[in-house]
Amino acid sequence: MTSRPPGEQAVVERLQGELAQATAVIAEAYRGTTGLIRLLEAIGRPRPPDALVDDTLTVLSDVFGCAVTCLLRPAGDRLLVTNSCGLPEQSPAFAQGWDLSHAPERTVRDGHSTRVPIGSDVAQLPEDLRGLGLRNVVWIPLTRGPEPEDLLLLCRRGSPFEDSDLPVLESMGYRLRLALQEGERSLVIERLAQVGHRMAQHLDEGPLMAEAARLFRLVTSAQGAWSITVADGTARLRAVAGRSTYVGGRWPRPVAELVGWHDLCHGEVMNRTAQAVDQEQIAGSLLAVPVRHGGEVVAVLYAVHSRPRLFTQDTVDISTLFASYLKVALTNAELYRALGHSEEYLRLITDSISDLIAVVDGEGRCTYVSPSHSRELSYRPADLLGRSLLDLVHPQEKEFVRTALKTCGPRESTRTAEYRLLTGENRWAWLESALRPVPGRDTTYVISSRVIDERRKLQDELLRRATHDPLTGLANRVLARQVLDRALDGPGQGQVGVLFCDLDKFKDVNDRLGHETGDELLVQVSRRLSACMGPGHLLARFGGDEFVVVVDGVTDRSRVTELAHRMLSTLRDPFPLAGDRVQVSASIGGVLGTRGRSVAVELLRDADAAMYAAKDDGGSQLEIFDAAASRRSLDRLSLRSALQQALELGQLSVEYQPVVRLDNGIITGFEALLRWRHPERGPVSAEVFIPLAEETGAIVELGEWVLRQACRQLRQWNGMFPGRRLGVSVNLSTRQLRVPGIAKTLLGIVHAEGIDPCDLWLEITERGQVPGEAAAIMGVLRSEGVRFALDDFGMSHSNLSHLRQLSVQRLKIDRSFVSGLTECTVDRGIVNGILVIAQSLGLDVVAEGVERREQCEELLSLGCEQAQGHLLSVPLSACHATGLLRSGVPLDLSSRFPEPDGRFSDGRAVEGQVAIEGQVAIEGQVAVVGGSPITGHGVPRNSA
Repeated sequence: MTSRPPGEQAVVERLQGELAQATAVIAEAYRGTTGLIRLLEAIGRPRPPDALVDDTLTVLSDVFGCAVTCLLRPAGDRLLVTNSCGLPEQSPAFAQGWDLSHAPERTVRDGHSTRVPIGSDVAQLPEDLRGLGLRNVVWIPLTRGPEPEDLLLLCRRGSPFEDSDLPVLESMGYRLRLALQEGERSLVIERLAQVGHRMAQHLDEGPLMAEAARLFRLVTSAQGAWSITVADGTARLRAVAGRSTYVGGRWPRPVAELVGWHDLCHGEVMNRTAQAVDQEQIAGSLLAVPVRHGGEVVAVLYAVHSRPRLFTQDTVDISTLFASYLKVALTNAELYRALGHSEEYLRLITDSISDLIAVVDGEGRCTYVSPSHSRELSYRPADLLGRSLLDLVHPQEKEFVRTALKTCGPRESTRTAEYRLLTGENRWAWLESALRPVPGRDTTYVISSRVIDERRKLQDELLRRATHDPLTGLANRVLARQVLDRALDGPGQGQVGVLFCDLDKFKDVNDRLGHETGDELLVQVSRRLSACMGPGHLLARFGGDEFVVVVDGVTDRSRVTELAHRMLSTLRDPFPLAGDRVQVSASIGGVLGTRGRSVAVELLRDADAAMYAAKDDGGSQLEIFDAAASRRSLDRLSLRSALQQALELGQLSVEYQPVVRLDNGIITGFEALLRWRHPERGPVSAEVFIPLAEETGAIVELGEWVLRQACRQLRQWNGMFPGRRLGVSVNLSTRQLRVPGIAKTLLGIVHAEGIDPCDLWLEITERGQVPGEAAAIMGVLRSEGVRFALDDFGMSHSNLSHLRQLSVQRLKIDRSFVSGLTECTVDRGIVNGILVIAQSLGLDVVAEGVERREQCEELLSLGCEQAQGHLLSVPLSACHATGLLRSGVPLDLSSRFPEPDGRFSDGRAVEGQVAIEGQVAIEGQVAVVGGSPITGHGVPRNSA
């Protein structure tokens, strides 16, 4: 063997080290990107708020390896647990909460994320969490600034949270809060659109007020609601919906005793917390909305919620709009009750009310017009008599009103319509009209109308608020998704591009100059980015310091990249802020979508993931998420999902690779190896699915299943070959060592299968992070006779510390050192060093990955007695391994070692990876054992 010059050898070693470091960095980045994609997908997928929180907590627990993840809300001196992943449903934390003192003061008071190492001081944890073996927790506020409303608590049993975890968790917490606010706002607006018209169908005051209470509770998402009418200084309770704890007592009562009457009588909404109602304290929030008619309060709507925060401004605005619906319904009810008496009485009523009353014939000509038209529309009744109402309707709504009149038949009680009408002052006014056919006159209609200009302005403002960012005036995430959905579903040309832009270190600006200055920076950034946009571009503020651009009609990738570079360039000039010039940059991720195939949520997720990749590269960068990367990411997610069912569907099996003495060819035991044959993908490499099982936690169930199969097989072999003492090795994941009671579980399997614990070897890999409690668990198992091996020895920086902390009985030399044993003096020196360490500590040694004769000879010369590898035997099914044992003779190792010319010492040529010539030869579908064929499946030749 020729050794390299010292200088060349040093270069080789340095390059190998740099390659290993680069590989580790790439693997870590891939895992981080996969986790981010899952989190972004969980938060970005539209669904109800409760489902959004539950799904997000589950994914957070999985991605960050947490035992418990909770969403909490401060309430007085308590922390209320609103959602959790890891706490049992019957936990008192959901009803009683925890003492606020368990949360770090800097988190609750100032809104800063806090990591807390627990160690042995479990008193820092709430009582519900003290028995779970938690060692590290992190507190994340969902809102930025002092006294956050909601907090995230993530708890681990093992490794501490890293510095790099906090920015990701803060970003995800902030995104979760924005998604919740958006979901709640959209839900309230949707509910109002669904229920607003329902009250107009009630003409009696009792059913109308009952319907109002029920719908008001639905619109405000309250736990309880009630409606009250006010007349002659007396308040009367008319209906209760939902929780009725706070509406007891004496009714009717003077209006002065109503909660919030001082505000209500002036037409103001009352929105407060912790109110006293009927001598009982509300430990939450109370909303009261007056219904005014003719300048007087005629009704009051109340809503109550146990949460300790005010109803949102959106809910208040919508409640005010709902009150106007109720006012119209009350007026209509009063009007139509009067209509029941006589036409003369109708004329008397309509002449005195403020609403606009008109009677029209089938052609839309006015036959009666109330005097209120003069006040509201600047028309004298005489000017409108005989004139067609349709002549005054706005051209865009004329056909709509004509159709409403034609389809308002005698079987319909009421039809409503909103449209614009030209006033006598030559301006357009919005009207809301209720159309009702006159009984007995199929072509005559009574139209009761009111001017709703103010309400339409409020509705337009609500729509603008629901689709635009209040700070910058840009489109918000709701409108951005709608535009992206339309572009992807539309018939346009080319592709649809998405750019996801996030300012680098924006939090530093907030912390240094304050949140008001941070808001001013966002406004200036939005102006500069808007100047970069062109036709077919939509710029939206997605939340916080994130901006999204939708580019329709993209012909090639260059158009998207050019726009992204313009955005990066325009942000390079300093921003004048608070008397200073602040330099900021941005990271941009891009993706291209195909019409009819791509989905908006997935494009936004991929662009966001690409943005994080750009940020990882140092910021002020552009990264494009290509289709191949997307397919790889989704393929990995699909494989993770399939693995969850692989055991149940019988796709998993166990193979056994012999451990052989090199001096006499005797088999001393087997290593049990898990195999997965997917029905569509075929054999899946253990190097692919084992890390997936580790990430999902499925490795715990799979590890126990492999141990049970291996013990059962060893018991059969002991019965078939009583004169031999075999051992079986099973890999033990470091994830299993973190499971409470794992020692008892493993010993239960060993005893249930009836094998001697001394025949079992549990292998702990050096490449996993061994938890601190591993030594205690191993001590319990070792006291029962179970032996331990340290797998992949030499591949981790903590070799010697593991030898000191973990009392193992065997070292397994990693295949990477064995493969270079005969060519690399460094590898030979490492192997020799491992053997010296093992000999000094009295440890057994097994070399892995033996594939050539020279390696066997070198191992024997160094004093290594046992080995496994494809030269000796590939992993075998239980049937083939049994046939190998049944042959009853040692392996003829001398004839198995090929000479340098590629032939065995007896003249046979090396063919493929035949396991043991003359003992067990795997040839297609037949295993030959001692000259007799054993039919069975071929043995996979992928490495162990």
